[in-house]
Amino acid sequence: MPETYHIITFGCQMNKNDSEHLAGLLEFNGCQPADNPEAANILVLNTCAVRDKAERRVYGQLENFNYLRRTKNLDQKIFLAGCMPACNKAEIKKRAPFLDGFLEIEEARRYPPRRADSPEAWVTIMQGCDNYCAYCIVPYARGHERSRGAEEILAEIQQIDFSRREVLFLLGQNVNSYAGEFQGQKISFPQLLELVLQKCTAVPKLAFLTSHPKDMSDELISVIARQAKIDREIHLPVQHGNDRVLQLMNRGYTIKHYLTLLAKIRARIPSAKISTDIIVGFPDETDAEFQDTYELVRTAGFSRVNTAGFSARAGTAAAKMPPLEQKVIDERLNRLNSCINSLKKVNK
Repeated sequence: MPETYHIITFGCQMNKNDSEHLAGLLEFNGCQPADNPEAANILVLNTCAVRDKAERRVYGQLENFNYLRRTKNLDQKIFLAGCMPACNKAEIKKRAPFLDGFLEIEEARRYPPRRADSPEAWVTIMQGCDNYCAYCIVPYARGHERSRGAEEILAEIQQIDFSRREVLFLLGQNVNSYAGEFQGQKISFPQLLELVLQKCTAVPKLAFLTSHPKDMSDELISVIARQAKIDREIHLPVQHGNDRVLQLMNRGYTIKHYLTLLAKIRARIPSAKISTDIIVGFPDETDAEFQDTYELVRTAGFSRVNTAGFSARAGTAAAKMPPLEQKVIDERLNRLNSCINSLKKVNK
């Protein structure tokens, strides 16, 4: 009987796309998908290291699956993939010595993906990040920015059956930094968007994640404005509402720049919706500085706000800064979420 596999994915859309490539690797080697973890000979946890909570969930799942494997005498091997092993395999081996090994994402990406049954299709156009935001583990987990060639991206998109798909997402840690080539010539991210729409006419809607405010260009705004197939919700993480904290975060822009950018987008694209991410309780954040974030959320007209309390990641610059007390972070996060929920009720 062929071996069977089951993949559990934590984290972002890029991890979901990575899991499709992991499935492609396993099926190339003769494995078949299993409907649930217990039915699999090979169990893979594709991990996220962005927040401590995500890592705790992974360790909890590992313990649970190892317990089931022992108590039910399952013929099963457990593997880890993704950002956690990319950051610290030694720590994982120490905490989960029963783990059977690791699967490498870079190796899996050499294999065609086995697409998930989803209305979304995901294609990664670049890996890594060179921004080194003070709180972020991604540059250490994913490495430096590496852009795929446009021909390779187009070939992958053209293999997708869009008859059951509603949207194609182009993915990257910072898509604005895309610097690939097409027919031997360097092209920018806005040029890639137009190329995809020109060459892949079956794409019903085109979206992308994620943009960095310091790199959001007039060219990109113009392309979105004139291409009706590009999704009108633009995800633009602001992370904080105070300039001093943004500087500590190494974000590379001011609130004035961010608000000018919002105004420019809304002037060129009247139907645009701006979603964002915010970190509450960054080290040395004062209550007055938190209030700046609160006021930004209250007045900026975001369509969606993803919030999180600060989580120190070993190896990042912020991990070396004196943290706030957890009760302070929790209290501020609750205040901000209450504000967001109130705004949702008003805007219904």
